[in-house]
Amino acid sequence: MDVIDKVKSYIGMDSDGDVRRLLREDHEQILTLVRSLADEDSTPQRRVIFKSLKPLLSAHARAEEQAVYVPLVNVRAKDAKDLGNEGFVEHSLCDILLERLSKTELAGSDAWKAHATVLKELLEHHIEEEENEIFKALGDQFDDARRASMGADFASRRMALLELPSRPRRTG
Repeated sequence: MDVIDKVKSYIGMDSDGDVRRLLREDHEQILTLVRSLADEDSTPQRRVIFKSLKPLLSAHARAEEQAVYVPLVNVRAKDAKDLGNEGFVEHSLCDILLERLSKTELAGSDAWKAHATVLKELLEHHIEEEENEIFKALGDQFDDARRASMGADFASRRMALLELPSRPRRTG
């Protein structure tokens, strides 16, 4: 990566298709939702917010793992590998919290609110670290064309996951 690319990366001037720009856009939406979820006191409103957050966060995580973390884990640089692996672990922790929050009958409880607060704190930490360290690693390890390809892969995977039809429930 040349000096110009490093400066653009550092100040956040990514091209439209750059995976970092797409991730940043999702991060803003996810943070808005998770902060609202953690701050909300109304049980019905918690359910509404969670219903918006869960599919977005799940699709984002799965798409990011394949489009970003796998390529990072496969580069030679140990720091990049470590960042990719840490991303997988942090996503698995979010999955656990999402599963616990899925128990909507508990949405009015203090325990549910505690889980929502921990999810918010975990995501704030994860996103800050990602936008600083992982975005830098993406700039260091991959050129503009590769990051655009990663962006297209991310967007395609994310959209496919968001469009999955609900599985029918089994009865009796």
